[in-house]
Amino acid sequence: MAARSTDAATDGAADGAARPLDGLKVLDLTWFGAGPIGTRALANLGADVIRVETEKRPDGLRIGGPRPLETTSLNLSGYYNNFNSEKRSITIDLTTERGHELGIELVKWADVFVTNMTNRAVSQIGMTWEQVSAANPGIIGMYQPMQGLTGPHSEYLGFGAILSTVCGINGMTGFEGNEPRGSGTNYPDYVVNPIHLAIGVMAAIRHQRRTGEGQLIDMSQLESSVAAMSGPIFAIDNGGGEFRRSGNRVTFAAPHGAYQVQGDDRWLVLGCLTEEHWRAFTALAGHPQWADDERFATLAARKQHEDELDALVGQWAAEQDGPEAMERLQAVGVPAGLVQSASEVLADEHIVERGYFVYPEHAEAGVRAYDGPGFRLSKTPHDLRGPAPLLGEHTFEICTDLLELSVDEIADLVAEQVLF
Repeated sequence: MAARSTDAATDGAADGAARPLDGLKVLDLTWFGAGPIGTRALANLGADVIRVETEKRPDGLRIGGPRPLETTSLNLSGYYNNFNSEKRSITIDLTTERGHELGIELVKWADVFVTNMTNRAVSQIGMTWEQVSAANPGIIGMYQPMQGLTGPHSEYLGFGAILSTVCGINGMTGFEGNEPRGSGTNYPDYVVNPIHLAIGVMAAIRHQRRTGEGQLIDMSQLESSVAAMSGPIFAIDNGGGEFRRSGNRVTFAAPHGAYQVQGDDRWLVLGCLTEEHWRAFTALAGHPQWADDERFATLAARKQHEDELDALVGQWAAEQDGPEAMERLQAVGVPAGLVQSASEVLADEHIVERGYFVYPEHAEAGVRAYDGPGFRLSKTPHDLRGPAPLLGEHTFEICTDLLELSVDEIADLVAEQVLF
């Protein structure tokens, strides 16, 4: 694996250069994936994000893995730590009267309030939009329950695995005639939901800074996820018929798939999207006659005889060294790549050279990989400058600096289990 830095700052960040959201104050009442990943993006852009948690019901990601074997600490989950870099953690039981009062004081401090709890849970802790905006009329409230704040299913429960089925993603995956397979991960949690959260908040911040006005953002995770279903939805809406699972095959390219190469469970992916791609592939494969075979001479013909085509490409691939074949295909302009494992992605020379993964040192987990920025800004850096917080790591700091509580008051609240 490539050498890693233990400096919390990425290149260009060590001098503390100003970031786009410096000064923005975010109160984070999210958990699991869809919410925390979105607020992590705000933190990595410079926002001061305070994560409110409780030992009574810790975030499920703190409890789950991946984590070192035979450990029970709530500070060692790789998922949790990756999704919460640079945030501050305060542990308050918001269900208590005094805890709710402290929560409202943090609402008054914040520019942005974010939650992806269910509507029922938000009501139980007294953090509905009506209550939050009454406490801070200028605040932005991002509410991200699974199916939005209104509608017949607004109280339905679920996480990414359920959402993937409801929005239709699982219905797209797998091979024709077989059951839906799923994507192997809770795709909406990691991708579209956090992106739309950040975009919605950014738009509201722009309005807030120009007018001083806050606003409610009603974000349905379901509707956000349906955006990834545009192909099948537009197909049926424009006369194309119901989408059928097709594995790695697509309507606009052939061959297009994953083909096994030399080695144990090693696969090469390639796609011939144009006739130029197809002819370049046949020449490289040493079978230029395939290009003029009437079964494969056109895209329509190749799609009609795709089983035969895939069998031939598979026979060629089985004799190939995967990395070498990928390089040769790319050299002649044919889109190709290798199916990589997680360890290979961590060590990928291109990703390493660009410095995507960041390795801050966590007080308990040690040096671990964190996702870095997915984009680079040439004038204002977007980077990760610190690890995730320990549970309640900043409780005392926030209570004294922001909530202006005395040491004795804090001690009393800890004894009463309002604070932890």
